[in-house]
Amino acid sequence: MHIYRELLSKGDPDGGDEVERDKVAILIINWNGKEDTLECIRSLQEQDYPACEIIVIDNGSIDGSADAFRAIEPPINLIESEKNLGFAGGINLGVTYAMEHGMPYTLIYNNDTIADPRMVRSLVEILESDPTVGIVTGKVYDYYIPDRLLVVGKKINFSTGRMFNEGYSETDRGQHDEIREYSYIDGVFWLSRTEVFQTVGFFDTSYFYQFEEVDFCARANKHYRILYTPHAKIWHKGGKSVGGRKSPTEVYYFARNKFIFMRRYATQRQFLTFLLHQVLVDNPRELGGALIKGRFNTLLPQIRGVADGVRKAKMESPSIPGKYGG
Repeated sequence: MHIYRELLSKGDPDGGDEVERDKVAILIINWNGKEDTLECIRSLQEQDYPACEIIVIDNGSIDGSADAFRAIEPPINLIESEKNLGFAGGINLGVTYAMEHGMPYTLIYNNDTIADPRMVRSLVEILESDPTVGIVTGKVYDYYIPDRLLVVGKKINFSTGRMFNEGYSETDRGQHDEIREYSYIDGVFWLSRTEVFQTVGFFDTSYFYQFEEVDFCARANKHYRILYTPHAKIWHKGGKSVGGRKSPTEVYYFARNKFIFMRRYATQRQFLTFLLHQVLVDNPRELGGALIKGRFNTLLPQIRGVADGVRKAKMESPSIPGKYGG
């Protein structure tokens, strides 16, 4: 692992340290997504919040990403991993870097997005206004249909394992224009106090991809409030790092990790109901849908994901205080 572009001088150049106290580490994971990440970085460089440090964690890309990122002006911070650590492992590298440099806020941010210029400021204002809030997110729109929402917050049915993205596919008419509290939010972007990671631990790398963000929320909301603000806005392309929505990779990890998450956080009764729902409803629907729509390359990943998920769930036990850092 190599770290390039040391952070710019700490503290306020006029002698104070206000800028350092308010600094935001923006963590972006890149894996062979050079063009998307470059567009993302250009968008972030237009933020009106002055104390931002863009930190790209490159997960062993082979598309020339690292060279392109080193050439960016003004310079960004680049952390290179020799292998693909997954989303969770890459974020953990970035969080460690933020901790070592005393950065109080950490922004988890997907690379296939662009941001409203006031996005960072709007998130920081929420954390500054209430010390009980540990994490805050905002509106995620569809990159290709700019007024259509993708998600504002998540809800989970622990008896079925179904996750619902509130606001999904809705045209934004102001129906989500109030600040709300959620137990779970999407991992596309959120701002966290860096201390949250010190309190509840890092992202669980056993997930590799998918569910690491809701697992983190499950631990974090035992100690902090998680809020949504309508004033922070981004536009998301969605799933390109793994080949798009319903790619074989996404299908496998979603099927597998659902079992791990549910075993950890569902009650025993909920988990048994969840298993029945998977056998009788979800998996027949997923396999049938793949056949009808001609997604034959996702059939085996779905079956393997379920099999590996069941096997890993057997090694888990329901969450107990402190087991996962909470």
